[in-house]
Amino acid sequence: MSEDHQPESGEDEIESYVVECAIDAELADQLIGLADLPWHDPGVTSRAMRDLGWSTDGVPTDEARFVTGAGHAVYTDYGLYLPFVHYYLVGGELWPDDFWGSQPGWSSHRGAGREEFEASIDAAIDRFAQRLGPPQCDVRTEGRYLAIGSYSWRYAAWRRGGTILVVGPALDSYSYGQDEEAVVYIGEFAQDRPFPAAADFVNLLRK
Repeated sequence: MSEDHQPESGEDEIESYVVECAIDAELADQLIGLADLPWHDPGVTSRAMRDLGWSTDGVPTDEARFVTGAGHAVYTDYGLYLPFVHYYLVGGELWPDDFWGSQPGWSSHRGAGREEFEASIDAAIDRFAQRLGPPQCDVRTEGRYLAIGSYSWRYAAWRRGGTILVVGPALDSYSYGQDEEAVVYIGEFAQDRPFPAAADFVNLLRK
């Protein structure tokens, strides 16, 4: 993702956006409670999410299973995958609209970039750390390179018995990997399994 894209003559203006639905105290407590459930039993976890008042109606994407009271889409194919901030370019034919910025509960920051995206991740990690203590794993990639450009991503993780709770960034599958999102992920993770290396955390976060 380039923050200094200059539109060519006749091209619609293209700008970067950071769009956020922050992790508040109530949602953090709900997610911690969910992380203590047996994620090998989807009946238990699905019932728990319904009991929280998360709805199966009005989900913002076809693949999402629930939507939280605050407006987060929740995906549950491989655990719990909950994006809370998106970082993308808007303009031109490829992505003409600020989709997430139009969703209830989301705030859109036109012209924002990497600094604001990372600040949202740090704020979410701090929110969980207030309740769980410092992350048991807190790592950052070292300037890896993808088609979106150079980056350094931070991941924080806590063990909850045989489950892991992770906060960190991923590539948005709906944009074919061009856009970025930061998520809370909860899924099965053996108590004796080592934490991934920083660059391998993105493979753990599955929608």
